[in-house]
Amino acid sequence: MDKRLEQANCLTETECLLIDPRTDRDTLLHNAEIRLDAIKDLMFTLSTMNGRDNDLTSVDLSNLAMVSRLLIGDASDLLVAARGYKPRVISPDQDAGGGHV
Repeated sequence: MDKRLEQANCLTETECLLIDPRTDRDTLLHNAEIRLDAIKDLMFTLSTMNGRDNDLTSVDLSNLAMVSRLLIGDASDLLVAARGYKPRVISPDQDAGGGHV
């Protein structure tokens, strides 16, 4: 297994959002915000739909709930990782990798 994956955070019980431990705090917060905005927009859309005109079914609602749960779980994991963020200090020996990702 790649060393980066061994160090990644997986904070949820079932689904797993892999968070690169080298990611900076601003990137973690930005990605959490993207997911929260997506769920906010999804909930707004759902709240403005009329079930009779748009034929919402229990399957539709179940799918929306699943997507919502995944987005909220990802955002939560990102916020937890950002809260525990500690900047890494790279020694000159570690930085001699030649710029490979």
